[in-house]
Amino acid sequence: MPEEDPPYHRVSNWEVRRITEQPLLTSIIQKRRLMLFGRLIRMDESADARRILTAVPQSDWRRPVGRPHSSWMATLKNGLSLHNLTYEDAIEMALHKPQVELRTDGACRIMMMMMMS
Repeated sequence: MPEEDPPYHRVSNWEVRRITEQPLLTSIIQKRRLMLFGRLIRMDESADARRILTAVPQSDWRRPVGRPHSSWMATLKNGLSLHNLTYEDAIEMALHKPQVELRTDGACRIMMMMMMS
């Protein structure tokens, strides 16, 4: 008599990602954050979305209890620094979209392609 499989199978998240060829969730989130950043930077400076996300809080402002410690902009700048890009470089690349596609350095090209999608 053949052995039956147990009623459940344990498969690691890594194995599921390998089989389905899915990227890490953190990569997807970072890609979408960069896409939004590219769109925001190309918006008119008076657009509410751009003003809200790029605003610098007053020095005496404190985040309400229970809110995240880092802002969207701080998270974005941290992600850029992981790829050796400064905030100013990223703005310049987003504003000069056609020039970005001509760049050949790997990390910057990938980052900018994500920003422009």
